[in-house]
Amino acid sequence: MSTETLAWHRAFGQLVDNLDGPDFWLNCTRLLRGHLPFENWVALLFSPQHPPQILAASDESDGCDEALFDDYQKGLYLLDPFYLDAWARQRSGLLRLDDVAPANFTATEYYQRYFNYNVGGDEVQFNLLVEPQRMLCLSLGASQRYSDHHLGVLELVKSWLLPLMRQRIRFENTNDDGDGNFSLSSLPVGVQLTERENQVSQLMLAGCSTKEIARRLQISIETVRAHKKHLYSKLSINTQSELFALFWRNRGA
Repeated sequence: MSTETLAWHRAFGQLVDNLDGPDFWLNCTRLLRGHLPFENWVALLFSPQHPPQILAASDESDGCDEALFDDYQKGLYLLDPFYLDAWARQRSGLLRLDDVAPANFTATEYYQRYFNYNVGGDEVQFNLLVEPQRMLCLSLGASQRYSDHHLGVLELVKSWLLPLMRQRIRFENTNDDGDGNFSLSSLPVGVQLTERENQVSQLMLAGCSTKEIARRLQISIETVRAHKKHLYSKLSINTQSELFALFWRNRGA
């Protein structure tokens, strides 16, 4: 057995031994960082009724901006393809950005203004559905795309990390109280969007094409176009960039 293998087993044993400790996520990501090239990470709990609860995240000690997730938690999570997929499919496992991002994701204002700046070139997320309405996640953001070798390592990691996450959730101070989900229908613009118009606007900003929105919402393409026309009229805007600007200006309001 190599020295490197022995060191890994020692570190893994320490991680398991401190499963209930306050530094579990930090120690976990430091173990992973010895084998994977990521720059930022976050452990969080998704719920469809509340903004994501951040359990732990990379900070200045890891070379990251402590304000990295502020805008995300104030409303941008609604455009996160991982968040959208969590409630569209409710599946546990290892997901890569390519698995969940809409076809037009890189052309969106969300990608250009937030994801590309704060996350980087690629992202993977370990998802564990702990209850029908709660998803425990560990996200690893990288400035470069993960290679096939790294994806292979991630698959090996999945076999032990998901069971550890299932045990770890028992020691988290989860809090479902607090504000409900932010949405375009709650923007202070003197109008009220319908639930369907709000869904369409969210998927538009996330990078979904008209055809993809129709598929996800199980409605016709013409119905999607009608909803787009109505919400643009209500909000007195003409472009998707204006829609994002409205969303961005009022996030967390």
